[in-house]
Amino acid sequence: MIKKDLHSVTAFAPASSANFFVGFDILGFPFSELGDEVTLIKNEVGELRIIEIENDPGLPFDVSKNTAGDALQRMLAYLKLNSGFDIKIKKGIPVCSGLGGSAASSVAAVSALNAFLEAPLAREELASFAMEAEYLASGEAHADNVVPSLWGEFTLVQSLMPLCVATLPMPDLYSVLIHPDWQISTQSARQALSSTLTIKQHIQQSANLAKLVVDVFNKDWQGLSASAIDSLVEPQRAALLPGFYEYQQAALEQGALACSFSGAGPTMIALTETAEMAQSVADAMQQQMAKRDMQSQYWYKQMKRGGATIVKEERR
Repeated sequence: MIKKDLHSVTAFAPASSANFFVGFDILGFPFSELGDEVTLIKNEVGELRIIEIENDPGLPFDVSKNTAGDALQRMLAYLKLNSGFDIKIKKGIPVCSGLGGSAASSVAAVSALNAFLEAPLAREELASFAMEAEYLASGEAHADNVVPSLWGEFTLVQSLMPLCVATLPMPDLYSVLIHPDWQISTQSARQALSSTLTIKQHIQQSANLAKLVVDVFNKDWQGLSASAIDSLVEPQRAALLPGFYEYQQAALEQGALACSFSGAGPTMIALTETAEMAQSVADAMQQQMAKRDMQSQYWYKQMKRGGATIVKEERR
């Protein structure tokens, strides 16, 4: 049942960085400096309508083609509710950036609707609606952005059906995100990947992933630097961003522990032990991008917990 006195709810969902070097479609963590807001307002027509999209008017207003609208449709159908809502979406995450923008919109949407319920759903149920909405962005349901945005943790997704999530300690590191003025759609990034791999590739990537998880638990950052080397996905995607290896090398020369794509890219992520080093890495990468006449913006912050939240409720 919908709360009768509640008229509107605004929810925020943070950006997320998926894959975390060697954890393709498995690992991810939230980055709350960026995020999307979705406001749901009760209407009397009994249908979903997207009435406003701020900061990115190019996104579809058709609810069935927008991840926020699609996730809400799925959730309302599951609940067997015919309630109507007007939807306002405020994008804080660049489109096609590799920062989980499509996931953040759907996570914020289902979180807002959940606040309207007399008996709220568990986060695992909310995740299922947001995951299915990812089909619109990538052609597949995946959870490596949805889950960290919703959980607010450094997460490892072990399976989707049923959804099984493990949380890892949040590394005591700084994450640097460099977003060049370049777009790579999740769908095109996935299409760049080979559907086959050798036993040797599987062994190497599995070993790096296992060691990275151990390094995170042990806070062994030099060990993590050696294990966070993606020999499987990164080489297949590097050509999607002109100068990728130049930018990566610039980060490593400034002392970054590791550097690669964030999610599908083109945003790149680097890890450092201090804020001062994070700034140096960001400056060096930007300078290298500028040599190719590529504009960019960056953010850095200490990695910390923080997931989807309700930021405003209005009652009548």
